[in-house]
Amino acid sequence: MVKHEKNLDDFFKKADKDPKELDEYVEKVSKGVDPNKTTRLDKIAMFFRSNVDRIKAYSTKNPDKKVSNFRRRFRVFYRRLFKKAADKFNFESGVDILDDTSVLYRRNRVIKNILILTNIVFLIFTSIGSENPNYILIFGFGIIMFAINTTLKRIIKEQPRTLLKQQMAMYIASVYIVLAAFGVYIKLRVGVTDDGVGLSISQAGYVLIYFALVVVALYQDPKLLRFLFKWVLVLMTVIHVFIMHPLFGHEHATSFTRLYEYLVFERPDITIDIVLRTLVLIIFNIALYSSVAIGEMMNLKRKEELVKRRDMENDFKAVVGDVFDVIGVFNSHSLNEDQSSAHRVAEIASRLGNVLGLSPNVCTEIFEYSKIHVDRVSDLSIIEYENKDVLNERDYQIIRDKTILGSVIIKRMQLNQKSEDIIRAHFEKTVDRTFTERMKRVQRSQEGQIILVAEMYEILRQARNYKTALTHKRAVELLELEFKEYFEPYILDRFLKYSSEFEDYYQRFKMKMA
Repeated sequence: MVKHEKNLDDFFKKADKDPKELDEYVEKVSKGVDPNKTTRLDKIAMFFRSNVDRIKAYSTKNPDKKVSNFRRRFRVFYRRLFKKAADKFNFESGVDILDDTSVLYRRNRVIKNILILTNIVFLIFTSIGSENPNYILIFGFGIIMFAINTTLKRIIKEQPRTLLKQQMAMYIASVYIVLAAFGVYIKLRVGVTDDGVGLSISQAGYVLIYFALVVVALYQDPKLLRFLFKWVLVLMTVIHVFIMHPLFGHEHATSFTRLYEYLVFERPDITIDIVLRTLVLIIFNIALYSSVAIGEMMNLKRKEELVKRRDMENDFKAVVGDVFDVIGVFNSHSLNEDQSSAHRVAEIASRLGNVLGLSPNVCTEIFEYSKIHVDRVSDLSIIEYENKDVLNERDYQIIRDKTILGSVIIKRMQLNQKSEDIIRAHFEKTVDRTFTERMKRVQRSQEGQIILVAEMYEILRQARNYKTALTHKRAVELLELEFKEYFEPYILDRFLKYSSEFEDYYQRFKMKMA
């Protein structure tokens, strides 16, 4: 068991065994090695850190610097515009991650927004990829893009929104962007000129195929990535053989033996190029697949944690609701029978705090706390949250605040019950040392004793089934003779000294609350 506190003697006791770190330190010193010596890598890391700190200090804006109204408004406009644009591509904006349909719906919407931008890039590439662009082909490509995007939008937003529809939209979008990337590259490659500009543009089109795979990976679905990569590998091989290095129909492709000799002995550079491109594609897909698999695993962990949290939230709501119901039932059967009693106790307790020299703020707190179990018990209702399956942060904070209030009310009711138990035990002659010590341990603070004096005075003045109502004089005598051991002497002394004033308070508020 861990010992969190030490006595003074503990600091001078010799340990049975020296710490492992101390043994290592002594061993290094004995070998002539400086344990605090910094290595070259440590110096580089410290240099890097110092430069980062300087950049941060330089880039930190001076809050005292005056900014013109135009610049301030422009910044606000820019931030709002940036936030609006970022929400278009945010995968988790307003999404319940436990709802697979909602998650895939949000991903489809984001991918659709990416497709709109990608289509613009594709059209630009097909337009500038050759000196004499075929506008009929470009127009046809644009029509296909428009049709696909319109279809996707309809499938994604059609009601009722189901997981099957969202999965269908996911596969359509993924297959489309991959095929479109291949189509753009083939168009660029077929129409390429022999100059360096045409070749560079076609190579940029080749990169679009990798970009399409990255977009597909945003779905975080390993099955989809495995399904597409098989076809991507086949299509890339076809492109390498038929488009990039047109071996089909080549004079050396008359037989397999002649083609083998051509690729291995006459043009090994073609073989190396095809092999390297294929290896790069495979390695790229492995990296993508690993990233997607890790992302899926993390999402599953997040779901598990969220399920546990929601179960705890439901249990929390249930327990809090039951506690609040008990408070309400207890209140309705006892304390609410005479609310004026709680207000008289509050007035007397706050006045006692005043004559004890406590600050006005503390006296106000004593006043509010004395009647909190009567005035604020209605604030504990959580009916509007009981039917909520998901609590947001604001809901959780409100229930938490209500829970804190409920704890305070329970403490106040405990103080009320303590005073009732003490007086009843003394009148029924069941008091012993164990009972007294147990009662003295309950809420022993100064504020608690102040309220306890006022509460016991109020109970003594009221009729109970075990006693009759007492006069002010008799109540004060009993507090001084029978109950003095439950209070600090200075608190009871002040009450007794100003007892006539408290009698006036009692009568005044008895008439006022009647």
